[in-house]
Amino acid sequence: MRTVARTLAGTAAVAVVGFALARYGSGKTTASPPALDRQASVADFKVNYPSGWTVRPATPVPLVPLGDVLTLAANGSGQSRLVIGTQQTTAPAALPPRLAAVVPPTTRPQIVTLGGQRFLRYLNLTPQGEHVAESIYALPTTVGTITAVCSAPTFSARFTSDCERLLSTIKLTTGDVTSVTVDPGYALQLNRILGQLDQVRRSTGPALRSRRVRDRVRAASALATAHAQAASAASHIDVGTMSAGNQALVSALHANADAYKALAQAAARQNVSAYGRAQAALSAAGSGLNAAYDQLRQLGYRIA
Repeated sequence: MRTVARTLAGTAAVAVVGFALARYGSGKTTASPPALDRQASVADFKVNYPSGWTVRPATPVPLVPLGDVLTLAANGSGQSRLVIGTQQTTAPAALPPRLAAVVPPTTRPQIVTLGGQRFLRYLNLTPQGEHVAESIYALPTTVGTITAVCSAPTFSARFTSDCERLLSTIKLTTGDVTSVTVDPGYALQLNRILGQLDQVRRSTGPALRSRRVRDRVRAASALATAHAQAASAASHIDVGTMSAGNQALVSALHANADAYKALAQAAARQNVSAYGRAQAALSAAGSGLNAAYDQLRQLGYRIA
C-alpha cells in the first residue's frame, strides 16, 4: 500500500480570471465594449447592463430553482439570456440536485474573479435532455447564494464574456458576500482528522505486504476502522460553503473503509478471488479519494 500524506493549509489558490472581453467591431480595429450605463435591481442585488440589452419578464430556469429573479438579454439575441436570482442552499459549491443529475458526475466548479468578487463557475454545461449550453455562477451571501445562469442554444465565448462583464457589476442591496475559498476552521479540523488517518496508514500499511495472513488481516481491519472513523469525524464538521467538497471526501473515506473491510474478510478466509475483488475495490476507492482531494483543491485548499 502506498502511504499518502494529505494535509490542508488555510491558503487560497489563485482564482481564475473571468473570460477575456470579447472583441467588438471587425477587421483590425477593436472597439471598446458598450458602456454599462443602465441598471436593474431586485430585492437582493442590482446589476448594470448596456443599452443594447433589455430586462425581460422573470424567466424560470429548468433544473435551477431561483427566487428574486432578474432576466436580461441582448436585443436580437434570440434564446440567449442571463438569468440571475437567489438560491437558498447551504452548499453553494454544489449544483442544484436536478441539474447535477443530468450532467457528468465529475463536473467541478472553478473559482473565478469578476469585478473583485470570487464566484464559483461551472462553465459550458450541457444538461441531458435540454437543448441549451449553460454556464452557472454562484456568489455565496448571507441572504442566500446569488446564482446566475448564462444560457444560449450553443456555447459562445463572446456571449459568455458579455454575461461575465455584467456579473462583474453585481452589488448586493442586502446582506454580505461570504467566502467561496478557504475556511481556516475547516482546514484546521480536517488537518487533525487526516493527520490521524495518515499516522495509521504509515504505521499499519506495510503489514499488508506481510507473508503472514494474520498480519494482513490485522492491518486491513485497522485501516478499515481508521477510514471509517475519519469519515464519521469529517461528516460532523460544520463546513458551511465547503459542504459539497466535504461530502465527496466523506463518501470516498467510507468507500475506502468498505474496501479495507472486504480485504480483511477475504484474507481471513484465505479466499483468493474475493481478495482480488477487494484489491480492485480498494484501487477504485483510492481514485475516489484523490478525486475528492482534487475537488477541495478547486475550492481553494492546498493538499500536501
